[in-house]
Amino acid sequence: MAVEEEASEAASFSRPPCPAYAELLEVMERAAGRLQLPWQRERKETARGRLDERFLSGHNPVTPVSLPFLPDLHVEIEKAWKNPYSARIHTHQRSNFADVEGLRQHGYVAMPPIDETFSNYLVTGNAPSLKAPVLPSKPLKMKSRLNGKAYAAAGQAGAALHSMAVLQAYQADLLKDLDQGQGLSPDAVDELRRTTDLALRATKQTAASIGRSIPAMVATERHLWLNMADICEKEKGFLLDALVSPSELFGGSVETVVGKFREARARSAAYKNCIPLRSDSGPRHPGGPGPSRAEAQKQVQLSSVAARAPPPPRSKSQKRRDTRNRKPDLREVIDNRRQNKPRR
Repeated sequence: MAVEEEASEAASFSRPPCPAYAELLEVMERAAGRLQLPWQRERKETARGRLDERFLSGHNPVTPVSLPFLPDLHVEIEKAWKNPYSARIHTHQRSNFADVEGLRQHGYVAMPPIDETFSNYLVTGNAPSLKAPVLPSKPLKMKSRLNGKAYAAAGQAGAALHSMAVLQAYQADLLKDLDQGQGLSPDAVDELRRTTDLALRATKQTAASIGRSIPAMVATERHLWLNMADICEKEKGFLLDALVSPSELFGGSVETVVGKFREARARSAAYKNCIPLRSDSGPRHPGGPGPSRAEAQKQVQLSSVAARAPPPPRSKSQKRRDTRNRKPDLREVIDNRRQNKPRR
């Protein structure tokens, strides 16, 4: 593997620049100027050694240049980043560019199902064929659900790319007729502009689908880490559904939850110092309020009724055991001896 990597690296340094890449930079420069996009063309210089060429330009590698960033596309992508855990994947839209033929049989709709026999064997150790496949624990089910959401959103983006590719191929054929001198009629110009607008709409839907797949994967990563925390489902759901932040996995939601815990603890300490509790209020649960007055009275009534109730009937074995363990009375012993004493 090391030899293959060195050979591929040497081939990339000796390969001439790709013509398509040079044309891409030229077109991007004109497009950025026309659309007024800020483009700094950040160039990452490669380190040169003493054995590298100084004069020959055909063997020098092309330094990659960052392409312009389109803020309008990023707006479409980050629309679903506000609630990554509870966001819906399948949205109802008037114009659905992702509804193309053969989606399900080509694997664009949902995660491929697992074989029932194999899944039941992994879960239970045997291989029954009548049960539906179910994961054994709640964290695994949640992870599978989030992973399925990310897969479905990526499948929608791939399906919308089919519509975009058809429109762009159609545009290329129309422009080819113009390049060959055949010219374009007014109807062909309208058709070209119409396909361009539809391709832009398909791009927006593709960006929205990609934007829904990213937060689903972020929620999956958050769930993996939250499995090690012993917190309730409410706080866990708050952390899973926090806003996606490129700088930190949980953003500022962790500090919010910690602040709530600190505030609740400080209030509990203040209540204990300022508001004393009555001693006859009954048993109290740790960390929560004690029973109400009505509940305390109900418990007192139940205990009083139980005290006045007659004792339960005793079984034969219990009666026999009581007779055996009871100490004999001295008067009964004397009477028995008198009755059993033989007469002279």
